[in-house]
Amino acid sequence: MITVRRAAAIAIAGAAATVLSACGAGQVTQTDTKQSAIAGVNVDAGDLALRDLQVEFDSTEGYAAGDDAALRVWIANEGTEEVSLVGVETGAGTVTFVSPAAQAEEEAAEAASSEPADDASASDEAADGAESTEESSAPADDATTEAPAEDPLEGETSFDIPITPADHVRLDQGVENGDYLLIEGLGEALVPGDVIEVVFVFSNGSEIPAQLPVGQSLEGEERSYYEPEEAAEGH
Repeated sequence: MITVRRAAAIAIAGAAATVLSACGAGQVTQTDTKQSAIAGVNVDAGDLALRDLQVEFDSTEGYAAGDDAALRVWIANEGTEEVSLVGVETGAGTVTFVSPAAQAEEEAAEAASSEPADDASASDEAADGAESTEESSAPADDATTEAPAEDPLEGETSFDIPITPADHVRLDQGVENGDYLLIEGLGEALVPGDVIEVVFVFSNGSEIPAQLPVGQSLEGEERSYYEPEEAAEGH
């Protein structure tokens, strides 16, 4: 089972990567994981380069169990054939694909279809109101029950995100109207310093594991400066 690990795992992985790079210069591995200078993790696997992988920063308190957490993912295709991201597996929760632009279009279409006809006259509306009053006491035998509309804010659990050769996709909630991946219903609380294990699944059969840390705030924090105590008498 994929579990949440603490920041010590990141430090150990970074130290191990440093030792391996020093001892094994010139060797090329199929999957190369690197801790970048920023909070995200970089992973190279064949023609695919995954960059700045992390759980988006939410607050210093992190996420509570049951919350939803967005991921930040960059994927570049350095090969000659198109490949698609078709799934993300993790024991932390269910990963869905969210497209704000597509959701906005769907909501606009639903709003347009629900608008009343402009050519309806006041007299017709009054007559319809009277008829509806008379018929309100009679059972509506021909009434049909419509299935509730699907929530447009709910992500797609199955997705196909194409990445063309010599190009990349950016999945980042921080980009205005940008697509992103969302972990829904976290099984455990997540705080800055934790990491989760995920596997990125691609259409060419590649399954790339990675450890994603919970991101840190990019905004400058207020600093408290040290104030020395008053010197004791006689010094």
